[in-house]
Amino acid sequence: MLNLHRLGSFKYDLREILNAAPMDKTMIPTIVANIIAKASRVSVRETKEYVREIEALGTIDKIAADDVCTLLDRYSKWR
Repeated sequence: MLNLHRLGSFKYDLREILNAAPMDKTMIPTIVANIIAKASRVSVRETKEYVREIEALGTIDKIAADDVCTLLDRYSKWR
C-alpha cells in the first residue's frame, strides 16, 4: 500500500519523473491519477504491473517506468 501520509511528496516526485520522460504531456494527469488510485487502494505490486503495461503500450519509456517502480518501493508501507 502507498503511504498516504507522504502523498504530496509522492505526487510531486511522480510528476517530476513523468515530466522529464519523453511522452505526451497531456497523458500525465491521467497516469498520475491511475497510479495513485491503484497504489493506495489495490496494491503496489498491481501498480507496478500497470506501469509495465503502459510501458509496453509505448506511453512511457523504460527509464521512466523503472524510476516509477523504484519510487513506488520508496513510498510504500508494509503491513
